[in-house]
Parts: sequence; C-alpha cells; structure tokens
Amino acid sequence: MFRNHLTLPLLNRDRFYCFPESVGHFHPDREHRVRRSPGSMQEFNLHLVTAGSGFVELDGQLHELKAGDAFLYFPGDGQAYRAHPEHPWEIKWTHFYGSGIASDLAERGFHRTVPWRLRTSAELEARFDELIAEIERHKLLHPSRIAMLMYGVIAEFFEQAEPLIGTEAGSGATAVERVLALLPELQASAAEPFDLNAWADRAATNRYSFCRWFRRAVGQTPLEFLTMCRIQRAKALLVERQELSIGEIARMSGYETASYFNKRFQESENMTPTAYRQQFAGMRALRI
Repeated sequence: MFRNHLTLPLLNRDRFYCFPESVGHFHPDREHRVRRSPGSMQEFNLHLVTAGSGFVELDGQLHELKAGDAFLYFPGDGQAYRAHPEHPWEIKWTHFYGSGIASDLAERGFHRTVPWRLRTSAELEARFDELIAEIERHKLLHPSRIAMLMYGVIAEFFEQAEPLIGTEAGSGATAVERVLALLPELQASAAEPFDLNAWADRAATNRYSFCRWFRRAVGQTPLEFLTMCRIQRAKALLVERQELSIGEIARMSGYETASYFNKRFQESENMTPTAYRQQFAGMRALRI
C-alpha cells in the first residue's frame, strides 16, 4: 500500500478563489474506509477514482464508483465512503476552501449530488498530478501557483462532470442525450425569444449545467448554436424572398433590429446581408 498525503497550513480563507488544505494519491488499499459526522469537516472534499472501485454511502444506500468517477462533498456534509474489498480503488484527492468557490459550485448545481461521472478523466487526473507535484517540490513557497493549479483542478471538474446517480441504469437518458433530443425543436424555434432557464428546465437541470452539457454535446454554447440557426434562416430568406426588406428578414430570423442583425450577419459571413443577397441575385441573372 502506498499513500502520499500532503498537507498545507491554512491561509486566510478569503485570500484565494480556491486553495488546497491537503492533496494526496492513495494506491489500492482494501482497508480504506472513511466516515465523518456532519459538521466535522469544513473544507470541500473531492476524490477522483483512477483505478479499481469503491462505494459512496448516501441515505443508507451504496453507490459504486469506478475508474473515471469522482465524488464531491461540501463543507459540513456527513461523509461515508470506502474501497471495494476485492478490487479496491486508487484515488487522487484534495480537500480545499476559498473565497468564491462555495457559491460558484452551488450555483452550478454541484451541491445537488455527491457522486459524479466524468466524460473523460485524463485531463482532471493530469491537473491533480500537477498540483501534487508542485506541493511535493516546493511546499508553500509559491502560493499563487498552487492556487492557479487548484483552480485548474476545479475548472476541469466543472467541464467534465455529470451526475452519476442520474445516469445509472433505469434512470433514463443521460444529460448529453437530453440536450441532443432538444436540438431539433431548438433549431425550429430559433427565431423566437430564447429563455435559457426554460430550456434548462426541459433538460431537467439548471442553466449552468445546461450550458456545460450543451457545449459538450454540440461543441458550441446555446447562444452560438442559436445564432448559427438564425443566420442560416436569414440566408435562405435573403435568397428566396427577394421582396422582403432587410428589416423584415431580421425580425423573421429572431432579431428585433436590422442594425443588430447586420452586425451578427457580418460577423458570421464576412459580408452584409445586402451584399449576400446581391451576390445571389447576380448569379440568378446570369442563369436567366
């Protein structure tokens, strides 16, 4: 059994956005078992499973976590987790605190569940390795760098994590699948006013998680996708409905003013709507 447990002195909790109280890397140990009563730990507790498996206990039920899964406890939470007795987990972990991290995590929906599944864990593990290596080499000599590396761990967790309980067998579609299922309707209604909260509700999540999952599924933010759909509609109208004014096409494409429509169209197509229309009008004249 190998345990690398590194502890740092506590700093002023308002000094950095997030900062580790301790970090570590535990090799498989079938005896690894933790139980903390509510209120006994005042830091966040984030664990990444890198091999093997183990269990998190929630409301008297055990939830198995495997390589690529993670769990996160908030300060003051009761905690109960343990390695699998036959194929115990290998884990990398950190206990952390900070000035802004609590509200940010809560607003993004991370207070709603403890176990998480990562789309890919390689990047998060690499961020853990960088943080552990910096503290091993320099202790607290470069606190700003430690804070930056700690933020890298959190940022990667934000990007990769999906609720594990919500994706287990029998619970229905994953978050990404729910987002993908909404795309045809979102595209069809692109010209209508966009309500992010309403679309997040339809995906059974909050606005922050919806944006994260949407980018993961589509490769764009919701607004980027919406703009693409609106510009595509406008391009078709510019060519097919020559009798419509630019202002009318703007409104039919979801833009209240022609000036804002012109700006967005120019950013997307590197020409104005009028120039785009004239280009196709000239091509039609040649065909005639």
